[in-house]
Amino acid sequence: MALAACSSADISSARLPAVPQAGQFFDRPPPPVAVVRDGPAGELIASPAPPLVPNSAVDDTIADSLRPWLTEIERRDLAEASQRAADQYTMEPAAWVASDPSGAHTATGTAVAVDDVFRAVRGQLCRDVRQTVAKDAKTHIQQVTLCRRDYGGGLYVWVLGNPDQ
Repeated sequence: MALAACSSADISSARLPAVPQAGQFFDRPPPPVAVVRDGPAGELIASPAPPLVPNSAVDDTIADSLRPWLTEIERRDLAEASQRAADQYTMEPAAWVASDPSGAHTATGTAVAVDDVFRAVRGQLCRDVRQTVAKDAKTHIQQVTLCRRDYGGGLYVWVLGNPDQ
């Protein structure tokens, strides 16, 4: 401005930079907050959709005592329900129903996370899940500990684990 006064240029048409007002610095709205579902482990445990259980991991997801009672299709359905249960809130059941090719139900059940996610001794994320199978007028219940295993490519699957190792 002082230099402009010394020149012969007409300053009436000169544009001066806008001076920010103090309110622009103090009265800003807060930035948007991204909310993610996580727990005491501090990591995101639930993805937008439960992972597809690889064929090689289906039996690694089901209690040893329940496997002999189930067909391959029933084991897959229970494994996928267990994945949903491990990602859901505590005590929120994930129901499953297995059907034969004719559409008749062969087995039903639930998988329920019975406690919060916790960190195992070696740092794995684990969760206790109760698996229930109703088949042939009998009900079988088994509680297992499922720990998250990295299968690569961003695929994490909850499989049987021992939190003490």
